[in-house]
Amino acid sequence: MLTRDDIGTHLTSEVVVEGKTWPGLSHTIEHPDGLVLVDTGMIDSTPELDAEWQTTPHPLPDELVKRVAMVVNTHLHFDHCGGNRLFPGIPIHVQRVELADALTENDYTIREWVDFPDATYVEHDGEAEILPGVRLVPAPGETRGHQIVVVETDEGPVVLGGDVGHWFGELERGDTPGKRLVLELAAPTYLGHVVEPRVPRLRA
Repeated sequence: MLTRDDIGTHLTSEVVVEGKTWPGLSHTIEHPDGLVLVDTGMIDSTPELDAEWQTTPHPLPDELVKRVAMVVNTHLHFDHCGGNRLFPGIPIHVQRVELADALTENDYTIREWVDFPDATYVEHDGEAEILPGVRLVPAPGETRGHQIVVVETDEGPVVLGGDVGHWFGELERGDTPGKRLVLELAAPTYLGHVVEPRVPRLRA
């Protein structure tokens, strides 16, 4: 059985939004069947991203990258998939609609960060258990193909939420299907831009 201690948080990017610096976080799951990386952050940038977001990539250390057995992208916005290129041939789990949108819609992401040599996407249509105790669940809102990861631990489920909410106050509005799903789970939740997890509660 997995524990809360099996979940790690890693700073993998920073962006500036309305004058405030937002950390971009990736998460790992130390699973008996191999290390799972949830979102890959950024390993570099582009002049356009720098101009709009004042981006600071924070690549994962090589020793961690070498241990990754599979990747999950909650969604394919640039600050969540910029490190995918470090994992040619490694399974990268996404919702099918998310990958389709990233590869066809303009201004959705940095397409070459998604479509790279030996990219090995595993496409899902809905919920999927990718390892014992690790489940993908669609949570649309930020994008229509956004998903969360539900990890079963000895203390109950834990949610790795990506951008289901950019901060907890936004999540707790419950104004998208994904936000409502996470609120119903009432589990400790990690977000992609908030360092400390907590159990979200619907705001009146």
